[in-house]
Amino acid sequence: MPHCIIECSADLARHPEIATLAKAIHDAAEQSGLFQTADIKTRLLPAAQALVGGAEADFIHINCLVLAGRSAEQKGKLADSLMRAACVQFPGLAAVSCEVRDMERAAYAKRGG
Repeated sequence: MPHCIIECSADLARHPEIATLAKAIHDAAEQSGLFQTADIKTRLLPAAQALVGGAEADFIHINCLVLAGRSAEQKGKLADSLMRAACVQFPGLAAVSCEVRDMERAAYAKRGG
């Protein structure tokens, strides 16, 4: 935990810096001090179709799912850190957002790392 799921436009997924974005998000989660390095999972999901403000446009949205138990302040700082990492990688991109959400421990199961 956490699961950092980066959604982005299909065009952005083909950008040469997209792998750097995934690494930057992963590193930001690690540097938060909230998680063990081995527990952080980061993945990228390109959206085949997307509209931003009614028109086709590039975007990044980071969904960060964490097991319940972190304070609102910790989650807010994590969201800020993930946003900064995305904005550094793509400074000209206007549509960047991030949400940190709790997952109930009782409703989460996993196999392996």
